[in-house]
Amino acid sequence: MTGIRSSNNIKAALCAVALAAAGMPPALLADDILLEGAERLSGSVRAISDNGSVLLETPLSPDVISVRGDGVRKAVFSESIGKSAPAACCVTLVNEDVLPGDIEAIDDKNLTLVSGCAGRVVIPRNLVYSLQLGVHRPNIIFAGPDGLNGWTREPATAEHWTFENEALQVRGSGKLSRDFEVPPQFIVRFNLSWDGNPNVRVYFAAAPGTGELPPDRYYLQFNTAGIELKRESPSGRRYTTITTLNRLPQQYPGRHLSVEIRVDRLGHTLQLFLNDEPEGQFKDPVAKAPAGGGIGFESMVGDASKVLISKIELLDWNLKGERRRTEDRGDVTKDVLIGIKSERFSGRFLQAKKGPEGMLYGFKSAFQDEALEVPESEIATLFFAANKDAGANPDKNPFILQLRGGGSLHVASCAFSAAQVEATHPLLGRMTLQRDGVAAFERVSPKSKAAKEP
Repeated sequence: MTGIRSSNNIKAALCAVALAAAGMPPALLADDILLEGAERLSGSVRAISDNGSVLLETPLSPDVISVRGDGVRKAVFSESIGKSAPAACCVTLVNEDVLPGDIEAIDDKNLTLVSGCAGRVVIPRNLVYSLQLGVHRPNIIFAGPDGLNGWTREPATAEHWTFENEALQVRGSGKLSRDFEVPPQFIVRFNLSWDGNPNVRVYFAAAPGTGELPPDRYYLQFNTAGIELKRESPSGRRYTTITTLNRLPQQYPGRHLSVEIRVDRLGHTLQLFLNDEPEGQFKDPVAKAPAGGGIGFESMVGDASKVLISKIELLDWNLKGERRRTEDRGDVTKDVLIGIKSERFSGRFLQAKKGPEGMLYGFKSAFQDEALEVPESEIATLFFAANKDAGANPDKNPFILQLRGGGSLHVASCAFSAAQVEATHPLLGRMTLQRDGVAAFERVSPKSKAAKEP
């Protein structure tokens, strides 16, 4: 790593201006570079070369620094302010890569997909393993914040809260909460930023205490001791630790942390992701899951410190759709169609074409004389007959691009610019992707597997 010198605010500002003049936006949102071992850097990624080396604008240096490719394990990119609409389906290729998008047409040779990230992509049909329909579009319960309206602030510290730059901000201590109607399985996401040393609790699936009984809820605590996921219950033992993680504030040089928690109250499990890195699946230690839908944020620091909470999202979690992605497809020599009510047909898929009310999928079952025309809304999964010779050797594709909206692509080479990503895919060849559609770039060993979908 070169170019790191003592901080100089004037030079750093001039550097940002020069980058903007060259077509590169200033570093408003933090990217995280995960190095080999436990080291991290934060800043704005300006370019990634075909060998994985990274050019990074960082507060650590007034100049753009270069990080050698063999030292970079993963780059996690900050999300742009504007969000594209989620894709209606996901195409899984025979090498297990996943590309989200909307189907334009399918015939006996090709599948044509319109992707928000990759544009219009024509995929040879023999390279397609399966098509997931209608199970990846999330139901957004809440996306914000857009102000303090709707949030309840603790009266004693209400004036500590402000709303600026699309973030809830609290100076010193303060508590803020809001009730939502959420399904039994849901996802909560948010970003934390801080100065000083943070001491924050985030409550979820929360219901208020009744009388002398304590609240029924989960919460995540983040402070100088690390991260702890806890269960608070009105009966039995009040506080029970679900998991503790040695994730200290100083591990995040940009003072920024993206959190995602997936809550399955039917299965009594929680999954935690930090900066798009999976931290594990954990069991709720209490027999009865909390029934509430409240979200709360509490800062417990001195007046000199500040915490920012942004990009809060609540989504329903379609576990049924996730299970369909891994279910047994049956006869690999035939195409298989699985309906939304678990109906199963094997035979030959004919084509997909636009109908008066949406896409229609033609399917000829071995047990019916006439071909079916099935509306897209009635299909959960479509498996294509296996092609044993169509796969690619993962050892020759050392990088993975994780896509926003659910998806990942192995690539043999990859180069980033300010707006685009030029990549070579082992099956689809040369691809041009929109950088805003790429959530992360990861170097993998032959034994590694793709990380979770963003």
